[in-house]
Amino acid sequence: MAVIARIGKSYSFDAAHQLPNHDGKCAREHGHTYQVTIEVEGPIEEAGGVSSEGMVLDYGQLDALWKTHLEPALDHQDLNVTIGGECWPTTAENIAAWMLKRLDRLTPEDAPWRFAAVTVRETPKTFARVEAA
Repeated sequence: MAVIARIGKSYSFDAAHQLPNHDGKCAREHGHTYQVTIEVEGPIEEAGGVSSEGMVLDYGQLDALWKTHLEPALDHQDLNVTIGGECWPTTAENIAAWMLKRLDRLTPEDAPWRFAAVTVRETPKTFARVEAA
């Protein structure tokens, strides 16, 4: 029986954004401390003397992708400026979708795992979650 597991890791970043067409206070520039959870799905590596045995993906590899390919465009940035060209408007839903698309492009073609979902929280009470199709 093949076993598929889903793992996740959470990150945070601080950023400003603005929703200029919004009918409310979000039309003004403001900031959030965003919380992000990235989920990866795939088979558990069988025991066999390799570093990744028992894992779907090493969390260190996920950290490296976050640090190199996501965090620089997000942390202490104006999201309308840094990602607004690819992600407009910069709502939590669109930010999560932007992250998932970017991560999907970074997935090696022969990887047995995939990025399954990204959740973005703007506040402790609000979140948007997108899942891979």
